[in-house]
Amino acid sequence: MSLLSIHHVRDHPLRACYPYGAHDLAVDVTSTAAEVPALLRDLVPALFARYPRCRRVIAAPDEGDIRTQEVLEAAGFLRVTEADLPGGSVVLFTAEPPALAGLSTALDDMPH
Repeated sequence: MSLLSIHHVRDHPLRACYPYGAHDLAVDVTSTAAEVPALLRDLVPALFARYPRCRRVIAAPDEGDIRTQEVLEAAGFLRVTEADLPGGSVVLFTAEPPALAGLSTALDDMPH
């Protein structure tokens, strides 16, 4: 039984809806079984360790797939925005390495 699949964003339909990095990964959650949030919480840091140039892991469940959205939030993914793909509307969720996630994006904190 498959719980999820992993792809490079450059090879995934998500490449059309956000400015992805060359090493970003996409996770397709194919099950909402009770063990999936814990699996994702363990998997994401392992992906960042295995692919140190990856700046984010993206997931994009269908807009109406509330259960998968809840699974992603329980796994620590952050809801970012909605996007339209040829197959329908999705909600983008992201997980970033701690070093990147901790950077301030406030304009006053940007180098001048």
